Amino acid sequence: IAGSPLAASRELYTGQAIETDPHSSVTLQSEFVGELTLDPQSRLRVDAAMPERQLLYLQQGTIHALIWAPPARFAVDTPSARTTDLGCAYTLHVDPDGGGLVTVQAGWVAFGWKGIESFVPAGAACATSPKRGPGVPYFLDASPQFRYALARVGQPGELDVILAQARARDALSLWHLLKRAPPADRGRVFDRFARLIRVP
Repeated sequence: IAGSPLAASRELYTGQAIETDPHSSVTLQSEFVGELTLDPQSRLRVDAAMPERQLLYLQQGTIHALIWAPPARFAVDTPSARTTDLGCAYTLHVDPDGGGLVTVQAGWVAFGWKGIESFVPAGAACATSPKRGPGVPYFLDASPQFRYALARVGQPGELDVILAQARARDALSLWHLLKRAPPADRGRVFDRFARLIRVP
């Protein structure tokens, strides 16, 4: 524990919460789950703490998670997405308005909300919003034009930019677009996808 976070103790139980001020941070450790650091100005609640299931709720702020529990046993809810660990290290940020961003450093994360699901691998990120849920994941080295167009997918002309800017590794984004693009455009998305990678 650094500083004086509210409700901080040496152990946490279901229903308890931690709130950090601008000068405090907290690191949670579990031999069987992993390690999680809560940055300053964050609020985190424990919703479930059982050997087979660990569920936290990040209302706002930033956490850094390194998880070695079996896949899908550790998850973090936010106002607009559930972040499910698939064996990974990641950073999750939640804005005061409920929007958020997950950035994955190792492994994979499943980012889901109301039937919408995004799978985010190492080196990639995915934004979420209370109105739309998880967006389309993208690799961090994608071009600025590609990333901007993904954030505005559905607007006139943005799909043209996405398809033109996509590299082979951006097939990750195109695969997610196959369900989210308007039905009339999905053929174009698949054709570009099939030119970038070998389709089974």
